Amino acid sequence: MDGYKIIVAYDFQELSDAALKQAYKLANFVNGNILLLVVMDSDLLTLTNVFNNAHAEKLKQKITETMHEEITERLEQFTRKATEESGIQVGFRVTTGRIYECILNIAAEETPRFIVMGRTSVRSSVTRFGSNTMRVVEKSNCPVITIPDITSCSDFGNIVLPIDLTKQTREEVFNAISFGLFFDATIHLVSVVMGGISAKKSRIYSKMQKMKKLIEENGVRCTEKLFKKSHHPIHEAILAYVDELHADTLMIMTHQEISTSDKYIGAVAHQIIHESSVPVISLTSVASKDRQSEKARFWFNKLFSSKEI
Repeated sequence: MDGYKIIVAYDFQELSDAALKQAYKLANFVNGNILLLVVMDSDLLTLTNVFNNAHAEKLKQKITETMHEEITERLEQFTRKATEESGIQVGFRVTTGRIYECILNIAAEETPRFIVMGRTSVRSSVTRFGSNTMRVVEKSNCPVITIPDITSCSDFGNIVLPIDLTKQTREEVFNAISFGLFFDATIHLVSVVMGGISAKKSRIYSKMQKMKKLIEENGVRCTEKLFKKSHHPIHEAILAYVDELHADTLMIMTHQEISTSDKYIGAVAHQIIHESSVPVISLTSVASKDRQSEKARFWFNKLFSSKEI
């Protein structure tokens, strides 16, 4: 399979079907194809330990081989049908191990543009998502899109972009502009004034104005919203704003440094991902930088030759 890949963590459940539908839209965005990744959770095969070691190992190997054959046969039929119906090349890989480790290892091999996976826990004889999702989000070298439920499939038409004062914000804006240009989207900037200073005198207000101007200068619609700090958790204000706008996507930076108020998104990224009613595009400082597309590099150099933001 040639071209950019989108990895979909797949387990034959409805939520992973929703993730695949979301991946179709992304495949058109990056002009690429889709790789379904099925992981047979090694932790669920430990039941063989009730036997003696030699017997347990043989039984575990037999179970693994049988499951692998059945899953492969099922996926061959499924991906063939998915390719025919979508017009997008859909392939698959089946592996055994810890869920998040397998996803990250395969992603390191395949260098995908996106990983798409369900947000909630799914337990079966094949895979187990949930806590694994956050580990993938935290460690992935590419953006991860989490799907909250089976009805969620973003058209990327209204994207809410929480911002802070970190340098990584410019990569976040770059990604938002890329989506905005392709999907004819509106970008909704949102942030919170953390201190007692008035909104218009704050650094975040000044930065938001520069970002809004930059986005609009590049042909993408943009709005802004600055909340005053209150006793309500920040993530609740952001998620309420998403609902108020009827937005269909959240894009966040999952900063590792959360020791200061300037980096508040890192502190609430977990809550946003797990409580959002819409798909969330999570970017680490590494994942936010697209190093594969010549077009992307052109836009990045054009947009951010200035050091103003």
